[in-house]
Amino acid sequence: MHARKRTASILGMVLTMLATLGVSLALSPPAHATQVFTDIAYAPAQPAGSRGHLLDLYLPSGGITPRPLLIWHRGSAWSSDDGKSRADEIAAVFNAKGFAVAGVSVRSSTQAVFPAQVHDVKAAIRWLRANAATYQLDPNRFAMMGDSSGGWLTEMATLTGGVAALEGTVGTTGVSSALQTGLAFYSPTDFLQMNAQNLPGGGLDHDSPVSPESLLIGCAIQTCPDKVALANPVNYVDANDPPLLFLHGQSDFLVPHGQSVLLYNKIRTSCGNAQFISIPGADHGMADVMDPARFGTQTTYTTTNCGSTTQTGTPNPTWETFERHLRGGLKMGTSCQVSYARTTWTDGFTGTVTIRNTGTTPIDRWVLTWSWAGNQQVTTAWNATVTQSGTQVTARDAGHNAVIGASSSTSFGFEATYSGTNAVPADFKLNGIPCAITTG
Repeated sequence: MHARKRTASILGMVLTMLATLGVSLALSPPAHATQVFTDIAYAPAQPAGSRGHLLDLYLPSGGITPRPLLIWHRGSAWSSDDGKSRADEIAAVFNAKGFAVAGVSVRSSTQAVFPAQVHDVKAAIRWLRANAATYQLDPNRFAMMGDSSGGWLTEMATLTGGVAALEGTVGTTGVSSALQTGLAFYSPTDFLQMNAQNLPGGGLDHDSPVSPESLLIGCAIQTCPDKVALANPVNYVDANDPPLLFLHGQSDFLVPHGQSVLLYNKIRTSCGNAQFISIPGADHGMADVMDPARFGTQTTYTTTNCGSTTQTGTPNPTWETFERHLRGGLKMGTSCQVSYARTTWTDGFTGTVTIRNTGTTPIDRWVLTWSWAGNQQVTTAWNATVTQSGTQVTARDAGHNAVIGASSSTSFGFEATYSGTNAVPADFKLNGIPCAITTG
C-alpha cells in the first residue's frame, strides 16, 4: 500500500514537472495579431465540460493572404486537456513572420486512451482546413509544432497523413488532415526502448503501469507491445513523409535523447527528409534546448533524398532557424533575388521583374510585393496577376509559373504610368521575405 502511494506521489510530481517544463518564453501577447479567437469548438466536448476539443486562433496583421498556419500543442505527458495553452507566446513570435497560429487541445489520457489524441488533432486540422477561407488560411500550407508529448503528437500528425486507421470520426470529416511539415522538441518515438535509453543516473520508469506512456496506451507498455507499436511515431516513417525538424537535449532526464536518434536513423534509412539538432548538456525544456549559452555546441544531422550530412555548431536552435525550416517545408522560399529592369518613355514605362530562388528548397506558389516611392500606377501585366492599392503592389503567379525550383527563376512584366520620380522600389518581398535587388 505504501509502495503504491509512493509510486502515485512520484508520478504526480513527474506529471507536474512535465506540465511545467514546456515552452516558457516570457513574451508579451502577440503584438502583430489583429484578431484572436479563443475556445473555438472543433468538435463537441467529450466528456461534457472538458477542454480537449477546443482551439485558439491568432491571425497576424499585414503580410500576405492566404496565410500559412502553424499549429501548436503544448506537452504535458498526456495529462492535460489544455494543450492549446501558451499558443499566445508562439503567436508572439510567428504572427510577426506572417504566420497564423492555432493552439490546439486534445483529450488527456485520463479522459481517453490512444488513439483518441491523434483522432483529436486530426479533427482539429480538418476543421481548420474546412474553415480556411473564413480565416484566410492557406489550406496547402499547414505546419505543426509541439514539445514533449506535444512533440509526439506533432510527429504522429506529420508522419501519418493518409493513414486511414488513425483518422477517427471526431468532428469534421471528409477533409484532409495532412500536414506539410513538422517541428518537434524532445519527443518520445519508441516507448518500449525508453527505459533502456535512460541516463546512467536514472530517469522515469516508463515501463511502470502508471507511467505516462502506460496511461496513454491503457496498459503497462511491456505487456501490450502490439498496442504500443501503433503509438510509436518511428513505425510510420516512409520516404513520402513531409520534412521534419526535431531537437533533443543530450541530458534529457524525462525523455531519453536516444528516442530522437532512433527516429532520425529510421528516416535516414527510409530515404526521408529530416533534420535533427542534438544539444549537449540540455535537459527537458525549450528554454534549455534554445539556451544561447549552448549555441555552437550542437550537432546537426540532415538527411535528404537518401543522402546525409553532419555539421557541428550550426545552425543554432533559434526562432530564425525554425522559421527557415517551416518556410522550406511549406515551399514558401527561404531566400530570393529580384532583378528589376525598366524601359521608360514620357509618362510611362514597362517593367520586367525576374525572381530567382536562391534557397535550397522549391517555391510552390508565390506572391511578390513592393511599394512605389512615387506615383507609379500599374495599368496592365503579363505572366502574373498584379494589383495595386495606393503605393503597395502585389504580384501573384499566373499558375503556369507558380513553381520556382532551387537556383531557378521566373519572370513577369507590367506597364505603368508615372510623373515625376520613377525610382526603383527599395524593397521586394517574396512570400513575405525580403529579396536582394539588382537593377538593369
